[in-house]
Amino acid sequence: MRAGSGNWQPPISFLKNGDVMNYIVAIDIGGTFTKLAVVSSQGQLMERKEQETAHSCQEFMDSVRAYYEQQRKQYEIQGIALSSPGSVTDAGDILGCSSAPFIHEQNLMLEIEKEFHLPASIENDANCAALAEMWNGAAQQVGTYACIVCGTGIGGALVIDQKLYKGVHLHGGDFGYAILASDLTSGSYMTWSEGGSSSALTRRLQEEAPFYEAWTGQLVFQQASQGHAAARKSLDTFFHTLAVGIFNIQYIVDPEKIFIGGGITRQPSFMAELDTQLTKLYEAKPFARIRPSVALCYHRDQAQLYGAAYVWFEKYGKRGAR
Repeated sequence: MRAGSGNWQPPISFLKNGDVMNYIVAIDIGGTFTKLAVVSSQGQLMERKEQETAHSCQEFMDSVRAYYEQQRKQYEIQGIALSSPGSVTDAGDILGCSSAPFIHEQNLMLEIEKEFHLPASIENDANCAALAEMWNGAAQQVGTYACIVCGTGIGGALVIDQKLYKGVHLHGGDFGYAILASDLTSGSYMTWSEGGSSSALTRRLQEEAPFYEAWTGQLVFQQASQGHAAARKSLDTFFHTLAVGIFNIQYIVDPEKIFIGGGITRQPSFMAELDTQLTKLYEAKPFARIRPSVALCYHRDQAQLYGAAYVWFEKYGKRGAR
């Protein structure tokens, strides 16, 4: 497994002389938290805020209004870009189900345009992460790659020949649906999201001392390193599942690289833990000779914000020259 250098910095895109800097509000709606930021057409994140995800459309709109009114005092906001779970149509409808049910109740993009009188855009969150890496992240020189986002569920995206592949039913790269464990006798099936997401990592420990329902990803890593047996087992399950998923992607898609994003990737031992499980898998299957080239997303858990902004700037043609 080849990880990207920790000292590597992506080139920043600059506007041509005389061009006007444009700013938009980018919003990443997650199952647990929602991130809001001001992003420039140069691909710079100017300001960022994180808050608990709303439970209704009205609560969401109120929070966006509060953030917008605060930021417009400093920036001339040109539009609003959304990153969202679910299958997003060109018209802005969000199909399927997610851990933020209100996003499926009405067209948020149209509601934003109506409320703020600004042009808006929306794209699936994992697709946003993949596009962010192509715009000004780790995938600028990569033609075909997969992107895995570890969060409340497992998100995924595929870029083939530098073009986002959405699939016929908008589920292209939707790795979270992949069945990674099953039992014929009981008729049980476990998806990648159910067994290998960041939320699954902590959910397995809800009856374990000393944190019970207050376990976080960071606490799992800390306690596992200090010998907590249940934390160690849950962490091993997480990385075993991730390694199996990566192996499958490599041999189904055969990409140049596989990028991993999400807040959990900020843990210092993340890549070492993954490498351990990948090594075990390849030792068990010696006929598999192609070792995937795996790296962390440059933007980590901010990739969806950058990607949402990229979609908006591409849609409305106000992005600076690269």
